[in-house]
Amino acid sequence: MLLARQKTMLATVTVCALIIILTTLAYIAAADRVGREQLAPEISDAFADILQIQLTHNITDLPTLQSMLERFTRHFQIREAALYNNHGERLSHSYRNSPLLSARLEDSLLTDKLHQYRLSSPRGELQLLVISDRSLPGFFILDTLTTTLFVVSISALLIFALYALTRRWQKRPYLQLLSSVRRATRDGEKEEAITIRSDDPDVQPLTNALNDLLWQYDQRTLNLRNAHQQAESARLRATRLSTETRQINENLAQEISVRRGIETQLKNTQTLLDGIINAMPSALFTLDAQLRIVQCNQQAGDWLGKQRQQLTGRHLLQLIPELAPHADLLNAAEQNSAVHKLERLAISSFIQPLMTDTMIYPLPEQQQAKLVLRIDDVSQRLQLEEIMVHSEKMMTVAGLATGIAHEINNPLGAILQNLQNIRRRLQPGLSANERVAAETGLPLGNLELYLQQRDILQFMDNIQQAGERAANIIANMLQFSRSDKQQKQRTDLNALINNTLSIARGDFGLRHIQLQFSPTETPAWVECLPGEIEQVLLNLLKNSVQALSEYQPDNSQWQPNIHLSIEQRDQQQVIVLEDNGPGIPSTIAAHIFEPFYTTKDVGEGTGLGLFVSYFIITSHHHGQLRYRPGRQHGGACFEIALPAGD
Repeated sequence: MLLARQKTMLATVTVCALIIILTTLAYIAAADRVGREQLAPEISDAFADILQIQLTHNITDLPTLQSMLERFTRHFQIREAALYNNHGERLSHSYRNSPLLSARLEDSLLTDKLHQYRLSSPRGELQLLVISDRSLPGFFILDTLTTTLFVVSISALLIFALYALTRRWQKRPYLQLLSSVRRATRDGEKEEAITIRSDDPDVQPLTNALNDLLWQYDQRTLNLRNAHQQAESARLRATRLSTETRQINENLAQEISVRRGIETQLKNTQTLLDGIINAMPSALFTLDAQLRIVQCNQQAGDWLGKQRQQLTGRHLLQLIPELAPHADLLNAAEQNSAVHKLERLAISSFIQPLMTDTMIYPLPEQQQAKLVLRIDDVSQRLQLEEIMVHSEKMMTVAGLATGIAHEINNPLGAILQNLQNIRRRLQPGLSANERVAAETGLPLGNLELYLQQRDILQFMDNIQQAGERAANIIANMLQFSRSDKQQKQRTDLNALINNTLSIARGDFGLRHIQLQFSPTETPAWVECLPGEIEQVLLNLLKNSVQALSEYQPDNSQWQPNIHLSIEQRDQQQVIVLEDNGPGIPSTIAAHIFEPFYTTKDVGEGTGLGLFVSYFIITSHHHGQLRYRPGRQHGGACFEIALPAGD
C-alpha cells in the first residue's frame, strides 16, 4: 500500500500530465480550426490570383497550366485543382490521393469543400475549382506529441526532485532528534540525569515526551536499587532469626524428650478413648474456652479432609466458619451449663457439604475442655424435601428459559449486528468508506493506525467475544430447560408401539391380559425421541396393568383388555391407550399429573410417573397428554398427541 506522501506525489504528477495533455489537445484543436477557417481559404485565393497573373501574361498553353496545378496540389492544404473552359470542359486537372472533381463543370459543383474562381484569359473566361484539405498534417501532430512528451518528462523529473528535496527538509529535525537520542543512550551509564534537547518547535512535544520517559526510567532504576538494598538487609535479618530459631528448636527438643515418658503412660488411655470416639458416626469436638479444638474424632477429620491429629489446637470457627454466627450461643452454653441445639445448619466447609443438626454440651469445670460439640448428618432425612424443592426449581427454569432467552437475545443480536456494521464502516477498500474519508480529509490508513495504537480494535474484539459468550450462555440455558441431549428422529409410531409392546410383554407379565393394537394402514411419521416416547408408553401400560390386576368386577364374564390405536387429527398423530378397568374418579383425575401425587401405599409409588410423562410430552415434544374416561364400560383412556411429521 502506498504511503500518503507517495499518493500525493503520484496525484501531483498525474494532474500535471493531464494539464499538459489537455493543453496539447487544445493547441491541436486551435491549429486545426485556424487551418480550416483561415489558412485554407487564403491559400486557395492566393493560388487563383497567381494563376490569373499567368493568364494575363498570355501563358495559356496546357502543359504550363498543368505544371502549375501540380505544383499547387503539393501543398498539404490543397487536395485537388481543376481548370474548365467557358463550355464546362476540363482543360487541366491535378490531385492527391483519389480525385473528387468530374470532367464536366456542372458535375463538379456538387462536391464539398470546393472553392470556385472565374478567370479571364485570351481563350475566354475560365473556371478554376479548388478543393482544400483541412486536416492537419501528420508531421505537425507528431512534432506536437513529441514536444508534449518532453514537457511531461521534464515536469515529472522536477516534481520528483522537489519531492526529494522536501523529504530531506522534513527528515532533518527527526535525524537531529535521533542523533540526540543516540548520544543520550551512549551516555546512559553515567549517574547524572539524561536530557534530550531540540531547537525545532515541531519536534519539541516529542522531545518533552522522551525526557519524561527517561525521567521515569531513572526513577524506576533508583527504586530498584533501594529495593535491592532492603532485600539484602532482610536477608541479614533472616539469617539472624534462623540462628535464634535453631536454638529455640534445640530447647524444644529437650523438653519433648522430658515429656516423652509422660506421654507413654497416657497412650493406653488415649487409645481407648480414641476408639470409642472414632466409632461414633457423628463428628465430635471438645473445645476450650477460646473455642480451640482440644480433641476430635476420626469422623470430624474425614469430613474436614484432614488428619484428626492436625486439627488439635485449631480454632473451630476457622475450620467451620458457618458456626461463627452462633459464637454467642457457644459461649452461653459454657457459662450457663445448658444444652443447646442448632437444627438444619448447612456446613459447606466439609469435603462434601452437609445439612446437620448440632448439639452443644457443657463439661464440668476444672478441665481444659469446656464444651463438647456434636455434629450429626441429617442430609438423608432432608433428601425428600430437597428433591421436591429441586423439582419445583426445574419446572420454574423450564417455564422461564424461553422468555429470558428472547428478552436477552434481541438486544444481544442488535449489539453484535451493530458491531459488525462498525467494522464494515472502518474497513478500507469499500467505495463508500473511501468516498466519505476523501470528503472529510481523513485517510483510512491513518484511521486504522490510530485504532490499532489505541487498542480500539481489541476493544471491539472484546465486545464481540463477550456477546458471543452471552449467546452461548443463553443457548446453554435453553438446552438445560429442554433437558434433551438427544437428537429427534423421524419415527413411525406403528413400529415404535410394536417395539414397546414387545418390551412390556416381557417385563409386565401380560399373559392374563388381552393386549390389542390397531396399526394404521400407512406409516404414522413423527419427529420424536423414541426412547422417551417408549418410556411414556411403558409407564402408562404399567399403571393400566396394575389397575386391571387389582380390579374385581361383578361381571364374571369380564376379561382384562388393553387396546392401543393411532388416529390422525388435524396436524397431529394421536396414540390412544384404553383399558376396561375401573377408571379414575373425577376427584383424583384432576391431580394425576401433579408431582408426588399418588394413590398407592407408602413405598409402592413416588407420584412422579405421570408427572414425568407429562413433562416429556409437553416440554420435549410440544405435544399433549390427556386423560378421559374410557368407552369400554367406564375404563381409563390416555391420549398422547404429537405433531405429525412430513
